[in-house]
Amino acid sequence: MKTLVLYGSARKKGITRSMLDILLAEMGDSAGTVEEIDCYRTDVAPCIDCRYCWKKRGCSIKDEMQEIYPKMDAADNIIVASPVYFHSIPGKMKVLIDRFQVFWASEVRKDKPLHSTKRGAALFVGGAPAFEHQFLGAELVIGGLFKDYSTQNLGYVTFANSDRERVSDSPETLAQLKELAERFRI
Repeated sequence: MKTLVLYGSARKKGITRSMLDILLAEMGDSAGTVEEIDCYRTDVAPCIDCRYCWKKRGCSIKDEMQEIYPKMDAADNIIVASPVYFHSIPGKMKVLIDRFQVFWASEVRKDKPLHSTKRGAALFVGGAPAFEHQFLGAELVIGGLFKDYSTQNLGYVTFANSDRERVSDSPETLAQLKELAERFRI
């Protein structure tokens, strides 16, 4: 079993890291080998819509994505952990996600897997107090990634008001992380 984490926080020891560490600890052995891609510490250029991926399963831009694609392919589980900036994922993570256009293009190339072969979930953190649709933008982006990559979406755990509260003080969030870890075991 292999778990790939797409980590989207600029802060190495913030609330997003806290949630991710709790989830991975709850997953225990079911996480298998865990590898992390830190979006803030990768050199990935934005998609240029050259449509190379419409014809070939790959990308014309030769950068760190050439190392990330095989890691995505090898993963059984994909976990996205990200803060939410202005109602969506941060720019550094969005650049990386946009480069997964190669997976969407499988529809055009006619080589998309017929069945879900992977499982995915996401953790989102917002600094503001909770409000309606606070995480919707991030959920749409990551939900689209999972759909385009034939990944079964096991769900999202969100945590609002992180500017004032900690995950460890939220029994509800801790329970949701435990429940999500359990879904990975099934």
